[in-house]
Amino acid sequence: MAISVDGAKGLMQLMPETAMEMNVSNPMDPEENIFGGAKYLSILLKHFHDLSLAIAAYNAGPKNVEYFKGVPPFPETRAFVKRVIRYYRLYKN
Repeated sequence: MAISVDGAKGLMQLMPETAMEMNVSNPMDPEENIFGGAKYLSILLKHFHDLSLAIAAYNAGPKNVEYFKGVPPFPETRAFVKRVIRYYRLYKN
């Protein structure tokens, strides 16, 4: 069972509030979790119009990205954004 210390659940590590907003009734169901996470990322991409900011918002929350006017200075978030961008570029080709 994939549950973080902060309460994020499933493959896409959805927080309970986010899962509810994305209509994910069972965040431990892989299919439902992935669709919910992809939907949330799509919303973030449309809101921020920037892949790095959307990824940062997925990890640290959109309010933190707006507050810091960019990728928040949290080491975990900065590492997450770099790692996701690296995988994105690797698998894009």
